[in-house]
Amino acid sequence: MITGIHHIAIIASSNKSVDFYEKLGFIEIFRKERENDTIVLLEGFGVELEIFIDPSHPARSNPEPFGLRHIALQVDNIESVSNAIDCDPVQKDWLGRKYCNTKDPDGIIIEFHE
Repeated sequence: MITGIHHIAIIASSNKSVDFYEKLGFIEIFRKERENDTIVLLEGFGVELEIFIDPSHPARSNPEPFGLRHIALQVDNIESVSNAIDCDPVQKDWLGRKYCNTKDPDGIIIEFHE
């Protein structure tokens, strides 16, 4: 049976995405250079990110493509996050909980949820 999420995989255009997630507190635990891309595993807060760095991969479409819509990360204080990271204004979700959004260097929406 399923016991949880193992990891989230992201295709990135450069190492700027790794830098972005490290700024959020994720730690690089593995890196492998392959012929057409580089794989980087990051770990933090009970979440593992598997980043595929591929500068030749097509960019995300607008509006959002099918597939991953956003990554939501739980935070203890939304105001401190929105002051530290360039986020949209703090809003309330369907159930009245506070959140704000930003984007990683390749346009993947990162939602910070209190």
